[in-house]
Amino acid sequence: MSADQNMEDDTAVVGLAEDAADVRDAKEDEIIADSDEDSGGSDEDVPDAPEDDYESDGEGQEWSLGFCVEAPADELQRQFFPSKVGGRPAWLDPVDVPTALQLKCLYTREPLDFLLQVYAPVNDDDPNAFHRTVFLFVSPHGGDLHRPGAVRAFRSQLPRCNPFYPDEPVEPGDPLQELTDAQQAAYDTRDDRWSDAALKGAIARRPRMFPERELAVEPEEFLDDEKVMAGIVGEKAAEKLAMNAPAEEGSDAWKAHVKAANETLPETLRGVGDDVSEAEVRSLERKQDKNQVQLSRFHLRLTRTDNTQVLRYCFDEGARPLWPSVSYAPEHTSATVP
Repeated sequence: MSADQNMEDDTAVVGLAEDAADVRDAKEDEIIADSDEDSGGSDEDVPDAPEDDYESDGEGQEWSLGFCVEAPADELQRQFFPSKVGGRPAWLDPVDVPTALQLKCLYTREPLDFLLQVYAPVNDDDPNAFHRTVFLFVSPHGGDLHRPGAVRAFRSQLPRCNPFYPDEPVEPGDPLQELTDAQQAAYDTRDDRWSDAALKGAIARRPRMFPERELAVEPEEFLDDEKVMAGIVGEKAAEKLAMNAPAEEGSDAWKAHVKAANETLPETLRGVGDDVSEAEVRSLERKQDKNQVQLSRFHLRLTRTDNTQVLRYCFDEGARPLWPSVSYAPEHTSATVP
């Protein structure tokens, strides 16, 4: 797409490969990179342990979480500016949609699947971004999602006064504003894989679509420790643990609890580990599999909030993604993450 069009490719992962030679080179680079990863990484690859369980995504940052909820299909049409998962894209700009070339996986060269879209207008002084939606497309092969170009994001934006929507929000039940003949002709040149005509065509050529759900966004809130423990071990077990939990560390009750616990151990094991320093513990942590460590932190964060979340985003400066893996996390550079 040209630079002056509203739809922009936000991924800039490796650039758009224009010929087969570029694709072959990219694949060879990936194979070399994979062999380097598989040969093992240094201790520096293991992320440092946060100061506390809440620091994974930055202290004091306000995160928003997205949850899948049932919603009537009529309420997920483009005139309502939906945030949603699955179905077909509800294009913000119904004419300037991505081309088939842009929606190809740069690793496999296969068409990408539509995963989700988020209506995310930004309160700034740009009059051309009154409406803004981010669309996310993924490779049909889940095992390739860590590859450069296997996940692509597109941003579409419009000013408040535009040819497609009224100035004020529409009400449920209001009809969709139809395209003019000229707009429809321009749209038809894009060969949208999710157009009405394409979805009525041969089954073999229809795009794969995930079940359609609305994305309801809420601020992240942390559960108290009792609820977190109940979510991990079950309510009854958590109640039993709470009843048997010692008092504040260092108190007489705590010391008595530790003494009683030690007395249940064989005499040869009593006191073992008491002299292990924090540095030695950290050294042992670094010897653990780095992906297992990161996955544990990922699940802990979700357990402390709401593990049914499917989306996390934050506008605060310094916010970092909560990756479930270290090896498969995308490289975070100005080239891969604009």
